[in-house]
This record gives sequence, C-alpha cells and structure tokens, in this order.
Amino acid sequence: MKFYVDQTLGKLIKWLRLLGFDTVQVQLSPKDLAQLPPWKPGVYVLTKQTSWPARRQRPDLLILTSQDPEDQLAEICQRLSLPPDTWQPLQRCSDCNLPLQPLPPDQLEDRVPDYIAVRHQQFFECPQCQRVFWEGSHQRRIRRRLEELSHRQTPR
Repeated sequence: MKFYVDQTLGKLIKWLRLLGFDTVQVQLSPKDLAQLPPWKPGVYVLTKQTSWPARRQRPDLLILTSQDPEDQLAEICQRLSLPPDTWQPLQRCSDCNLPLQPLPPDQLEDRVPDYIAVRHQQFFECPQCQRVFWEGSHQRRIRRRLEELSHRQTPR
C-alpha cells in the first residue's frame, strides 16, 4: 500500500509511516493532482481539500473529514479496510520513509549511548538519514498508541 499525502497532513504522514505504509509527502493543488501518476490498485492520494473538481475523476483520492491525525488514521483504516494485521509497525523511518535495515552491534560505536548498547540486542538504521532505532520506551509508547487505535471502530 502506498500513499501520496498532502503536506498539510504532516502528522498523519508520520503515523502512516509508523504503521509501515510507504507514504510520500506531496504538495497538492488541483493542478498538482493532475501531475500524480494515474490510479492503480493499492495507491491512494490523501487530502483534506473538499472543493476539488478533480475528485470525481480520481477513484484513489480520499478526502479526509477529521482534523485530528489519529482520527484521520482511523478513518483511512476503516475506509480502506486496513485491519491491524495489515500493519507493519516501526519498519520504516518516520522521517525518510525508507525501510529500516538491521544494524550489527559492531557498527554502534559512538552512535548510541553506552548504556543503550549494553541494554538492547537489536538495532536498526535508516539507510538515508542514518538514524539508529531500538526497542526503547519511545517505541513501546508508539506500540501502545497503535494498539489503542486498533480497537477503535470509527473516528471520533
């Protein structure tokens, strides 16, 4: 599944990436919409712009109604039938959108604090921005939020 997301939905972009979906931030106007690749299954364009005349011509265009990123995410999951078992959480860089790669322990030197290197066994890095990720408290909080989201049936 791939999403082209209007830049006005910045927080939603991060959440979609946290769920493991390929998510590209784009500037969207009716003119820009015409420049996107033609519709194909599994690829969607997301925006909050309700007045676009082209919306009837693009079956892949989803106009979101909520202002809250978590409600928007719930709306997308409901409208596209994306249950939690289709999610691949924390597999992509939330900034660069690239899949994370395993990072061998011998490449950790000076990249994480010593106590982190000793405490954790698995590390991943973004091949573009070189950020290092591990299963710490931040990821546990994200997983809890995603678990809460998975129990929501409809947007608020």
